[in-house]
Amino acid sequence: MGYAHMEVGGELALSAAGANPSAINQGIDSAFGLGERQGSPYYRAQVDLGAPVVTASAFWLRESGGGQLANSFGGLISGTAVNSRLDLTVAKITASYDFDLGLVKLSPGVQFDVFALDFDVREPAFNASEDIDDIVFVPMPSLRTEASLLGATAALDLGYIEMSNGQGNDGQFFDIEAMLEWQPAPLAHLFVGYRYISIDGEGDTDTSDFATDLQIQGWIIGGGLRF
Repeated sequence: MGYAHMEVGGELALSAAGANPSAINQGIDSAFGLGERQGSPYYRAQVDLGAPVVTASAFWLRESGGGQLANSFGGLISGTAVNSRLDLTVAKITASYDFDLGLVKLSPGVQFDVFALDFDVREPAFNASEDIDDIVFVPMPSLRTEASLLGATAALDLGYIEMSNGQGNDGQFFDIEAMLEWQPAPLAHLFVGYRYISIDGEGDTDTSDFATDLQIQGWIIGGGLRF
């Protein structure tokens, strides 16, 4: 278990169903008043089954702010002053197979990223509102590289996919995590790392289409026990 210090940046759009939401993208910071670094508990567990090694992690971002729309957002018109609330949960499960090459260890596998987005935008004077509420499951190929460094283990996880499933959730997803781990005691370990996620995609709700071009990034620190 640990602590994540994350921020979200980029653009969001919401349009009537059938319209092109990418044409009205607007900044998370300028239009919605979001983008400050936020603290979150960070959960991580790893189980070595020999083949595969399964790793799971999760954190979330909760933030609120206010801004002025540069473009329309659903039924809210351009220029409207709004209050916004973001609730974003990010989870990752990776199953990988280790190949020890001596100086380095390569571990190809597959990972599943889960993004649970609940984004609410409200015009305070008349209480008109729009929201994006969606859960996206993204399977992607992954590669983990490990090397020993001054008694510690340096690891780099990479995952990427470009998907178009024809079911309303399409786009490009990129996930990179760099981590340094060391064992101060036989059954204990500490870690520090950095995570960067890019989500460039489109989806739909019952009545609207939305587009995201988001970047989530920040530091992770923590520790745990090995069994």
